[in-house]
Amino acid sequence: MIPYYRIPVIDLGPIPIDPWAAFVCVGFVVGMEVARARGRRLGLDVRDVVDGVVFTVGFGFLVGHLVHVLAYHPEQLREQGPIVLLKLWAGFSSFGGFLGALLGVVLFYRVLRKRPFWPHADVIMYGLPFGWFFGRLGCASVHDHLGRLSTFPLAIRFPEIGPRHDLGLYEAILTLGIAIVFWVVGRRERAEATFILLWCFLYGPARFLLDFLRAEDLAGSDLRYAGLTPAQYGCIVLVAVGLALVGWRRTRRDETPAAPVP
Repeated sequence: MIPYYRIPVIDLGPIPIDPWAAFVCVGFVVGMEVARARGRRLGLDVRDVVDGVVFTVGFGFLVGHLVHVLAYHPEQLREQGPIVLLKLWAGFSSFGGFLGALLGVVLFYRVLRKRPFWPHADVIMYGLPFGWFFGRLGCASVHDHLGRLSTFPLAIRFPEIGPRHDLGLYEAILTLGIAIVFWVVGRRERAEATFILLWCFLYGPARFLLDFLRAEDLAGSDLRYAGLTPAQYGCIVLVAVGLALVGWRRTRRDETPAAPVP
């Protein structure tokens, strides 16, 4: 098993460098740069890609925090009042972030800056796992997704609560694998929504299974609804979205007239 580790906060005068925030910032930059490079390769305007990433990620953080409070920790709303909804730094739900990102990318490219939707949305999705990997390393650095007791080789030997799964670490490994798949698939030109589909079918089922490893015996453990975490319901929706996109692409292909034979 992995020995317990703790990365301390570094105080640089009035600015504390928190490991989670540092990894998240690195992930944002990496994901944006990967998306920007792919957008340039596909002939998209770099400004449209970068501005879309910033808007989408910002919207994702906003909705991700709201879902964290309302779905995972409603007691915070009772204890602190509505002000807790404005504390965007105090908790984040990944599937709330996905929902916010979806709303953000639709709002940006359909309303605020009308551009061909699918090429831009898929470019942003292409950069997601590269950035998400560092974000989950941030989670692993502060151990904020504790799992069940375990003797698995990748479990962490926590000093007071025993050896446990660290879901942040596991998801970082998962997302690194998805990023490698994206890089391999992305070496050739692909059909619309290819990377959105890949994310739905690679991340959704894997995350659904990983959430069964989450702790239930610790204070602050994730709420369950009919035995499943909110993220697991999100996984079901994610796979359903993927299936709907497969049907949409098939219908669109069937409706496209064949080229005339010379």
